[in-house]
Amino acid sequence: MLDQVVITSHDRLVMRELAAQFPSLCFTIGMAREPDVVVHAREWRDGAFDVYAFDYTLDSADARSDFSLHVVDDDPPRSAAIEILNRCQRAIRRRNRCSQTSRFDAVLAAHRALHDLDKPLVRADYNHALDTWQWTLRLAPDASLALQLAALFHDIERLQSEADERIEHRVVDYQAFKDRHAANGAGIAAGALRRCGIDDVTCDRVAFLIAHHERRATGDADLLLLNDADALSFFSLNSTGFADYYGREHTQRKLAYTLSRLGAGARRHLDSIRLRDDVQELFASCAG
Repeated sequence: MLDQVVITSHDRLVMRELAAQFPSLCFTIGMAREPDVVVHAREWRDGAFDVYAFDYTLDSADARSDFSLHVVDDDPPRSAAIEILNRCQRAIRRRNRCSQTSRFDAVLAAHRALHDLDKPLVRADYNHALDTWQWTLRLAPDASLALQLAALFHDIERLQSEADERIEHRVVDYQAFKDRHAANGAGIAAGALRRCGIDDVTCDRVAFLIAHHERRATGDADLLLLNDADALSFFSLNSTGFADYYGREHTQRKLAYTLSRLGAGARRHLDSIRLRDDVQELFASCAG
């Protein structure tokens, strides 16, 4: 788990914003110990930056123990620290009073056990699940237990349908495909959570949220938050890999679909998400 971040920037506004966005992290301007992962802002913003190698380094450090990150903020005038931490967010494991329990520990362990991380697509889904959970807490620090569980399990159905190969680009009716994915995932998630001892009322609420998470047209506040967190995670974590796997045409379609699910309030976070140059070009065409 990421527990300490060293920032070379002495800009008080930057440090204040980081502390506000990631309150569970310890931010320092000096190193209490040798950092486990180092990233330079200048390299981060270079079009040749290898995000896959960075993710591998991050996930390897996360698997070993608590680890520290050193952000060398050497690309003025705008700090890259929040962009970088958005990419690292899955390793932060922020919680609130609803999730700071031994029962939630058991859920996290069960969720991890469902994922064969030796499979690249499953690893991507696992990272996205953790990241969506963390985005949920960024957007709603007091998020309910049901909402946090829905964020973790919202795409669990992919373990059955797309663990070895993605198929969504071949379907005729994209929204119908997404609706089936959501409906099937709701049942899978509820069953897994009941085996962890989660009460029926919470399981039913989680199932409802997951069953409807691919459509924004609702007045349910939790469902809107789940849509926002899912969308922000796609942009900040998954968009590069998606583009490399599917190519330009389907990526543009996915970007437009995801942007349509993102609420106005959550869109402010897009300014602190770095997209790879080719993805940024496609995104700009969708955003108008």
